[in-house]
Amino acid sequence: MKLLKAVLLALVVSIANHALGDSIATDNLTIVPGSSIAGVSLGPNGLQELKKLGNPYRIDRGMSQTRQVWKWSRPEGRLDTFFVHTVNNGVIDAKPSEGLTIDLIRSTVARFKTSGGIGVGKTLDQIRKDFPDAAPVEGTPTIFDDVKRGIAFEFSSAPIGHSICIAVMVHPQGQSKVATQEQVAEVLEQGSKE
Repeated sequence: MKLLKAVLLALVVSIANHALGDSIATDNLTIVPGSSIAGVSLGPNGLQELKKLGNPYRIDRGMSQTRQVWKWSRPEGRLDTFFVHTVNNGVIDAKPSEGLTIDLIRSTVARFKTSGGIGVGKTLDQIRKDFPDAAPVEGTPTIFDDVKRGIAFEFSSAPIGHSICIAVMVHPQGQSKVATQEQVAEVLEQGSKE
């Protein structure tokens, strides 16, 4: 009987974990540079936007900011993450003053794409056709950022033409804001549970 309960519990946890990923991935698969990923938008209405995601897997609270990560495993064994960085509105004079501003969203979900079909799994050459202004971020050669349009792409090492994108980020247009896979891993390892 204990074995049956353990198996059922593991099954429920697995289904719930997979359902979270599917709820994020199926409602809206769109990446809009400088605006949103999967229907979660940048801007001063962060509290409302975060409700769309439910509780994060891990959260790192700092001085007037948070780094939050949602994660789930895919059937093929790959781990997908969805990362959001927020700043308290009162600190940056945004309204509502008691709210949060989302200033960065990062995803490793391959199903999320721009209107041109660009997302995780595309090569640097394919990305540069749609985002010719994407350039390496100073000090972070694994990330190419199109600052003007508000979208960045991460690679597992300094990329060449056929290198595969492992993460896509959106940030406000004209402002370079990125998070590396190491920073996400840090939140997963050291962040607290919500």
